[in-house]
Amino acid sequence: MLRRKNTDHGKTQYAEDGYVTAWFMWQLQGDEEAAKAFVGENPELLHNELYQDQKTNWQMSQ
Repeated sequence: MLRRKNTDHGKTQYAEDGYVTAWFMWQLQGDEEAAKAFVGENPELLHNELYQDQKTNWQMSQ
């Protein structure tokens, strides 16, 4: 779960940060490099200052 700062919910898919693409690459193609944005020891998304309230319990095996 996370929220992008200063962005309405309906506008998040248009935010130009690549996370939507990375999510689909991970989920649909099994791309482990793209998955690192969300899971692993130091997921990029948890440290991105454009987002707030980041919480995750995703696993690499999804």
